[in-house]
Amino acid sequence: MQNQVMYELTVFCGAAAAGIIMAFLYDLLRLKRRFIRTGTAMVHIEDIIYWICAAIILFLSSYILSSGETRGYFFIGTITGALTYAVLFSKPVLWLLTKTIKILLWPISRIVIFLRPVFRVIAIRYRKITGKIKYLGTLEGYRIRVSFKRLRNTFTKK
Repeated sequence: MQNQVMYELTVFCGAAAAGIIMAFLYDLLRLKRRFIRTGTAMVHIEDIIYWICAAIILFLSSYILSSGETRGYFFIGTITGALTYAVLFSKPVLWLLTKTIKILLWPISRIVIFLRPVFRVIAIRYRKITGKIKYLGTLEGYRIRVSFKRLRNTFTKK
């Protein structure tokens, strides 16, 4: 009897750990959305990918912990772990990760701000050069069409 209770408790705690992992992955997705704005369609695609990953995590944890047996206490453990993480750890973890990423990105943003005038000059010159190439290409295309029309008229006139 005691052995069965320990087994169920082990499965419950493992399922809670899987729930914590799934909640942490969703926090990473939320963190990504804070820094990179995406459209509605992309948000739906990201959510589908998250739920596929969550299903894989749930399946693997069930398979590893209890040889694939999914009982009620397994799902209760998963929900308990996810809710525990969401209530106790989600805000501090998101705050810490946000601050860490901002600190890591700060030098890069300063370099980009410093080099912005250089990039503008390069972009303006690039647009001028591509504009000239485009103009010359259309002009040459017109000349070729006219040459072919003259050649066709030369052979088709009676």
